[in-house]
Amino acid sequence: MRLLALLMVLHGTLIAGGGDEGPATVQQAISDHSQVSDGRLAPLRETQPPVWQKGITYTHLYHHSNNLLSRRSRLSLEHVRGQLHAEWIALNPFAYQPAINDPSVFYGDDPPDAHLVHAIEEARRLGLKVMLKPHVWLRRANADEWRGVIDMDTEAEWQAWFTSYGKFILHYAAMAEREHVALFCVGVELSRTAIEREADWRSLIDQVRERYSGPIVYAANWWEGYDRVPFWDAVDYIGINAFFPLADSADPSLAELRSGAKEVADGIEVVQRAGDKPVIFTEVGFKSVTGTSVRPWEWPRRFEPAVNVEEQSRCYQVIFETFWSKPWFYGLYWWKWYSDLDRGGISDGDFTPRRKPAEHVLSEWYRKPVRSDRMNPAQ
Repeated sequence: MRLLALLMVLHGTLIAGGGDEGPATVQQAISDHSQVSDGRLAPLRETQPPVWQKGITYTHLYHHSNNLLSRRSRLSLEHVRGQLHAEWIALNPFAYQPAINDPSVFYGDDPPDAHLVHAIEEARRLGLKVMLKPHVWLRRANADEWRGVIDMDTEAEWQAWFTSYGKFILHYAAMAEREHVALFCVGVELSRTAIEREADWRSLIDQVRERYSGPIVYAANWWEGYDRVPFWDAVDYIGINAFFPLADSADPSLAELRSGAKEVADGIEVVQRAGDKPVIFTEVGFKSVTGTSVRPWEWPRRFEPAVNVEEQSRCYQVIFETFWSKPWFYGLYWWKWYSDLDRGGISDGDFTPRRKPAEHVLSEWYRKPVRSDRMNPAQ
C-alpha cells in the first residue's frame, strides 16, 4: 500500500513540473512523498459517500476582542451550533493578488494560522464540521475586475501564477489533513482560470489529493462559471456560489420568488446530471435590503437601498423550500455569520441573518431532519 501511495505521489509531482510545492525529479519526490508534518505518509484517499451539510460561512473579524481567538468568537460559534442548529461552518483564509495580471499570490496572515487552527479546534469541540475554503482577493481592481477574470499575458506568467496559487492552496490542504477538516475547497470563483486552464487545475487537484485524504470541492461562480467547469469529474462535489437572481423586480412575493428559484434549480439539475456529482451551495446569501432578490451578488455599498429584512427572509425561505428535498442536493453555506454576535440587527443591510427574521427561518429549517440516505455516517 505504501508503494502504491508513493507511485501516486510520483505521478502527481512529475505532472506538476517542479516548483517549491512540486518536486521536479523522482529523487526529490521520493524524499518528500507528500508527508504530513509528523513525517507520516499522507493516507490514501478512500471513496466517501456525500454527506448533508447544514452550513454557514463563519467570517473572522480582526480586533483582538472579536478575532478567532477571542471569547466573542467562541460565543458566536456556540450560538451557531446551539441556536442556529448548523452542523458545518466554512472558514475562509485569504490570499492577496496585486492585480488581475500579476502572478504573485501572498498569504499567511488573514487570519494567522494559529487563529485558524484554534477556530477549527473550537468548532470540533462543539460538534461542528469544517469546510476550509481559501479565497483570493485582488488588491487593485477596476469596477469590472475581480478574481473571476484573472488573466496572464504569457504562458510563463500562467505557470508562475499556478505555482504561486498552488503554494497557497497546498499550505491549507496540509493544514486540513493535520486538523481533520471534513471538506476542502480547492478554489473559489476563479472562472477564467477554471474554463481555460483545465490541465493546470487537474494537476493542482492531484497535488491536493496527495496531501489531503478527505473530499474536495471547487466553488464555481453562479454566472459564467458552474456550467462551464471542465473538471467536475475530478472533485467530490459540484460547488456553486449561488447568488442567482430570483426575481425581476424589488420586493417580490413568495410566489414570484418560488418561480425564480424553480428556474434556477432546473438549470442546476442539467449540470448535475452531466457531471454526476452531488451539488452543494458553497455560498448562498442575500443582503437585507430592498431588491436583494434581483441582484444578490452585489457587495454592500455605502449608499444602499432601504433596509428590508422581510425580503431577505422570504429569499431564505424559498431557497430552503426549493432545494431541501432535491435528491442531488447536499447542503448549503449561508453567507455569512461573523465572529461577533453584536453584528446584524433589523437596521442592518448586510448579508448576515443575525438578529433578523432570516435567522429564525434558518434555525427552523436546520432543526428539520434530512432524508436518511443523506445523513452523515457518524449520525
